[in-house]
Amino acid sequence: MRRWLARVANAPGTSSLRRFERDAAAAAAHADRAAARDDADLAAAARAAARTAPGSPELLALLREAATRAIGQRPFDGQLAAASALVSGHAVELDTGEGKTLAGALAAAGLALAGRRVHVLSVNDYLAERDATWMGPLFALLGLTPAWIGQRTSADDRRRAYLADVVYAPVSEVGYDVLRDRFVTGAADAVRPVLDAAIVDEADAVMIDEAMSPLVLAGSSDDEADDVTDADALVRALDAGVHFAVDDDRATVSLTDAGLDLLERRLGGVNLFDEAHAPLLTRVNLALHAHVLVARDVDYLVDDDGIRLINTARGRVAHLQRWPDGLHAAVEAKEGVAVSSPGRVLDTLTVHDLLRRYATLSGMSGTVLAVAAELAEFYELPAGRIERRLPNRRVDHPDRVFPDAGSRERAVVEAVRARHEAGRPVLVGTQSVAESERLGAVLAEAGVSARVLNARNDAQEAAVIARAGEPGAVTISTQLSGRGTDIRLGGPDEAARDAAADAGGLAVIAVGRYPSQRLDAQLRGRAGRQGDPGETLTLVAATDELVRTHTPPHLLPRLHAAVAGHGAAAGHGAAAGHGALLGRRTAGARTDAAVRVVDQAQRIAEGARRDRHRATWAYSRAIARQRDTVLAHRDEVLRGEVDGARLGMPASAAARDVVLWCLDEQWCEHLAHLSAVRDGIHLQALAGLNPADEFHRIALRAFAGFFDEAYARAAALLAAPTALRRPSATWTYMISDNPLGTPMDRAVRTAGRWVRTHVYGLE
Repeated sequence: MRRWLARVANAPGTSSLRRFERDAAAAAAHADRAAARDDADLAAAARAAARTAPGSPELLALLREAATRAIGQRPFDGQLAAASALVSGHAVELDTGEGKTLAGALAAAGLALAGRRVHVLSVNDYLAERDATWMGPLFALLGLTPAWIGQRTSADDRRRAYLADVVYAPVSEVGYDVLRDRFVTGAADAVRPVLDAAIVDEADAVMIDEAMSPLVLAGSSDDEADDVTDADALVRALDAGVHFAVDDDRATVSLTDAGLDLLERRLGGVNLFDEAHAPLLTRVNLALHAHVLVARDVDYLVDDDGIRLINTARGRVAHLQRWPDGLHAAVEAKEGVAVSSPGRVLDTLTVHDLLRRYATLSGMSGTVLAVAAELAEFYELPAGRIERRLPNRRVDHPDRVFPDAGSRERAVVEAVRARHEAGRPVLVGTQSVAESERLGAVLAEAGVSARVLNARNDAQEAAVIARAGEPGAVTISTQLSGRGTDIRLGGPDEAARDAAADAGGLAVIAVGRYPSQRLDAQLRGRAGRQGDPGETLTLVAATDELVRTHTPPHLLPRLHAAVAGHGAAAGHGAAAGHGALLGRRTAGARTDAAVRVVDQAQRIAEGARRDRHRATWAYSRAIARQRDTVLAHRDEVLRGEVDGARLGMPASAAARDVVLWCLDEQWCEHLAHLSAVRDGIHLQALAGLNPADEFHRIALRAFAGFFDEAYARAAALLAAPTALRRPSATWTYMISDNPLGTPMDRAVRTAGRWVRTHVYGLE
């Protein structure tokens, strides 16, 4: 109803897709002529139609026929309408199971046939490889070349892939290629992604949620790894509540006076606040952050290769990513693995900036309309919905709220066991690796065998998901929204589908809520796909991070009163099925009050995210414009157009290399300065100033004389030649440009401020 009213009221960002639906319906009139063509004639006709009438019923009919022949799937009218809308630059909402992958491939083919270079941007390597391989025969029949790129794709393979007509790739990989190309010293070294047309899968996750996270390229430095083992040993002797204190949302940790006294005595009576001991104090604070605020199997994994960070937004391991400012080394010391050398930030690029560089941008997801206004605000991208082909038979039960995680866990076990014994497939959505594995162990003790899918075993995703719809199967997974895979009722055995459907279909049980209603909706959407039966149930604990962090203080008493003494009754109701699930009338009333508080906490979290997106966009504008200016000049130098007048000597090949090096060094230093300014700029509000405006003024002043200083440095180096070293390796930093974000975000930024204040003196 809300979606319908939004379209009728012409709510910001929403757009009717009826004209595309009419074109899709009209494609039937061209079906016979398309079917009569041989493959070569079909490809030629499709190319001609794409160049003269993109999105026309004739082209849609030709694409439908090509898909039927190549991959054995005949697109529904809804898929054709979605493809036509994507070609025209829309964000399209299609429910889970309605065939977004094929719709995106049809749109990519239509654009490529028209002579465009197309990137289909996904959220992970698995989807990029799967979809490029799956849709490969379709592109081949139409005379198009597909390719895919992942985290481990070599530079040479990337270079070849970007020459293809259609490239499937994680959005972050394209961004890192853009960043790495900014530092090449020879034209042949660049991989050159062409930012022409992009179709973004899971558009809301990529374009809204990840838009705030800058892609940060870092390089190795000549500095030796800090000796963090001494600080780690000191911190291990500290007691919580006595020697250090943690704030309520576990975003920061600080030494108490007792903690400082103990450390100083152990160090022989030194004053840790003396300038000479500032580096040690910094290492102690980093070690304290690593031990108290950074959790194993939640924020990172440990294996034979050392520390592997978990991208919680995708539920996967983040390859070649680190935490900045010494925190990564502190965690390595904590876990007793080899401590890596420090690095330096070379450049940054927000996902937002990357996507805005495409000439044509479109996207698709199962939850687009919820962010339609933001897509219009930030990308000028209209959004609309294609309705599902079959009616929705899924039952969504009211949320239940429990006093603590323990009572909630008992209810989850009972709910899973009851549905498992009834022969229903069950999917349990959890918030972390640790939670998923703990719940798997608890279910095993209760006699229920479950398959666990998380960052530790995401390589087995296809096999786990393929069997998740089998009758009686129990699957526990972390973040499902970034996985993009459907759970087919019955699993790979079609004969088992009826048994699973007769048992009630897939049951989705969510352990807690995500910070966004969209993520909750995506998890629920795994049940009831393509008209299948199914049910969903969300069980929330009053101690969940979302609730603790975002519930207004004046509502906390109401929440605790609503759930007090209700855990056991709610758990019993959750286990008993739909009738008893609602519980007694009084219990239901109390739970309704608790749910309203949780709803408000989630709305506050969503509002904070929207504000952060606007802030990130505002602050990144100045940096992006300055970087474009530097890159334009760098490209001139790369072509040999060195400004000899600024050097005070004739240009030469040696001068070219030195100027490139100086421009890159100057930019790294400028970026470090702006990063330090950005961390504290919000304090300008205390003086009645607009922080964003002040940041832009500071950035402009800092950029004045940028090129004169770079050329002066180059002239000095040319006058007294010395060896110039560039980073020997690159990796990426897992940070968020988000000072008010998750506790982990704030913990990282707080640790970083210690380093920049006490070591580099930047703040």
